[in-house]
Amino acid sequence: MIADLTGELAYLSWQELLLRVGMAMVFGLILGLERDTKNKPIDFRAYMIVSVTTCVLAILGQEIYSDFSDASKIMRVDIANIIAGVMTGIGFLGAGAIIRRDNSRVIGTATGASIWAAGGIGLTIGFGFYSLGIVSFIAIGIILLAGGIVRAKFSGINDKEIKDEELREE
Repeated sequence: MIADLTGELAYLSWQELLLRVGMAMVFGLILGLERDTKNKPIDFRAYMIVSVTTCVLAILGQEIYSDFSDASKIMRVDIANIIAGVMTGIGFLGAGAIIRRDNSRVIGTATGASIWAAGGIGLTIGFGFYSLGIVSFIAIGIILLAGGIVRAKFSGINDKEIKDEELREE
């Protein structure tokens, strides 16, 4: 059944829609705040936008598939193409966060990777795989939080020193 003008969805209930979008928004917010509080190039709003939009695109894919599942001769819906297209597009956004400094140091790789991950989490939740979305969110969160500590301990470089160096260069 095709969604009508009242906004009814064929595949999801309104409660399920709000749960999925809400989870994507909260997870994007938390990942983005972790980066934003360290003055990284992409702020929390971008994370939220990416996570919510990818979630909505996943839901859209399910709705389109549901609407046209019996019309396979007219229209082919390939969920894998939705995932590939979205993740490729977000890769360009993440690449914009990666900067090579004059001293040959590359910065922003964790931010670039984490914005890409926020898109993946949004897609995962959008397709309704909550446990996978929660586990990936927790794993990425641990990597971002603990990774800074490990990096400072073993390499002697921490985010505050990098930020102070960048300010001196300006």
